Amino acid sequence: MVVIRKSIPIILIFFSFILAGEVSAVQDTSKSLIFKVFNIDEELSGDYEKGYIWDRIFRRREFHRPLNFIPMELRYGFGFNAGGGFLGLGSLKSNWMSYESDVTEFSGGSFTSRLGHQLDLDILKTNLAYYWFGNSWLDMHTGINLRYSSLFLPASIPSEWNATNTSWLAETKFTGKMMEVAWSQSLMLQWFESWYTTYRYTYGVAFSELYGTAGSPTGYGPSQSFTMGARIILDTGMSNRFAVGVDLKYTHTNINHIKDSDDLTPINKFTIQTAGIYATASVLFGGRKTKGDTGKMHYYRRDYINAKRLLEEFVDEDPSHANIHRAKKLIVESERKIPYQLMREGMSFDERGMIERAVERYIRAKSMADTLLVGVINERLREIAFREVERAEIWLNKGYGDTAIAHVTMVSGWHPEISHHVKRFKITLLMNQGEQLYKIGLNDRALSYFDKALEMDPGLTFEVATYKHRIAADLLTMADSLKDLNSLRFIVYALEETKRLTGGLSKTNGRILDELKLKLTKRDVWITRQKIDEILRSEKEIQEAVKPIELGMTISQVEDIMGSPTEMMSDGSEKQNQLWIYRYENGTKVYLTFTNYKLFRIEKE
Repeated sequence: MVVIRKSIPIILIFFSFILAGEVSAVQDTSKSLIFKVFNIDEELSGDYEKGYIWDRIFRRREFHRPLNFIPMELRYGFGFNAGGGFLGLGSLKSNWMSYESDVTEFSGGSFTSRLGHQLDLDILKTNLAYYWFGNSWLDMHTGINLRYSSLFLPASIPSEWNATNTSWLAETKFTGKMMEVAWSQSLMLQWFESWYTTYRYTYGVAFSELYGTAGSPTGYGPSQSFTMGARIILDTGMSNRFAVGVDLKYTHTNINHIKDSDDLTPINKFTIQTAGIYATASVLFGGRKTKGDTGKMHYYRRDYINAKRLLEEFVDEDPSHANIHRAKKLIVESERKIPYQLMREGMSFDERGMIERAVERYIRAKSMADTLLVGVINERLREIAFREVERAEIWLNKGYGDTAIAHVTMVSGWHPEISHHVKRFKITLLMNQGEQLYKIGLNDRALSYFDKALEMDPGLTFEVATYKHRIAADLLTMADSLKDLNSLRFIVYALEETKRLTGGLSKTNGRILDELKLKLTKRDVWITRQKIDEILRSEKEIQEAVKPIELGMTISQVEDIMGSPTEMMSDGSEKQNQLWIYRYENGTKVYLTFTNYKLFRIEKE
């Protein structure tokens, strides 16, 4: 439904834009279609994605690794034994102790007599929900609790008790020492990486020693406690972490079974309610932040690209996480919103004139967007492309042709529809360069530029012919003084083209054309004769440079001229008589006979 609602204004504005006619290539962003459809200020109002507050409160660490084990949690602190009534809120002399008979009530003593200390130890606290059900969103731990407590300055029991029954002890102190074994259930709520809050309930059996004397009566009964506190996490880089903090604790202990075989006390049962504050230290395993938590934070900060990447890594690394479906849902949402993120980044760069970065974002957004968004982005790219072409045209007209061509070529890379302007710019540059060379009298070079432009665009025949005619007209005025062969030939070419196009020449131009042809013909004949003479002279010099062999020459002299023979035969002990045979490719053979080391006969066949 959200996509449909967003699509309606896009469709309406897009069709109204088409009906309104083609938009000028040069526009400010406020008049562009993309800035009409999407408002940056409105879309980016607020710092976070919708639903951020809800997530921070209820789902802050839904992708964290479960805190699966707390081997030990130690508490030590001070408490006050309160009165009777609800939560011990009664007066200090309220009825918190019952007796076998009517005796003077024991109030527990003064305020200082009710102060004591406790040592509380939780061990083997395990996240059963994680191990049994795979839940990684609830850090609830079950373990064993051991507790010891006693009073600092216990009060003495009433002396009247001994007067009633002589077996009842007198002048002794009511210590109320407790030893407790209980089941412990705790819940951790962690909103931040560095600290968390904890809530604990225990239920078990307490054992008490009433007096501080030997053979003191004892008792036992149910006990329960409620604890809440906060912890600071100390991460030392080890596999486990540590936490320290402070707890507030309320304990309710009901010693309703008294063991008094020697009848030493009238106490039938008593209830102690203790409220106190405790310093706490614990060891933790698990509970660390994951890539899923980081990815989700990127999502709510509207960085969907990094959100998708990190969430996908989280899904690959922890596919059995209890909230993996939430991670996959955020991946789908991130993928859907990435084109809009890229588009808005492009719009931001666009407004600030950072065109290259804006175009890069627009193109990336287009590659991932749906059809309607692609149409809007294409329209903006077209506007930017034509604006950049006009910008390059200004550079071209100012003489920065190479820069203009390079810029238009770059633009055509991401908007091929303007690629024809690259050819137009090159032709214009060639024509401009040719015109500048013509103005300074470098006619040959000017003609080469005009010919290149004509080769790229045959439609420039008239413009190029006009320049050639102007060059020819200039050369005609100094035809008699020209000695440059290329200039003379160009004048002949220009006059012949003029004659072909117009059907004739004036008498003066006709006479000049005939004279120039005659002059060029004579020059060609002379040049040809010079080349022939040069060739004959070279051949003669080569022939004269070759020294012929003569009878009477020694073997070494002949070898210097003729080279080594193809075949040699000798006679005599010192080889003073020899026959040399030379064979050539055309089949000719030459025989040289040496007698006494000198050439005696030359034969050829």
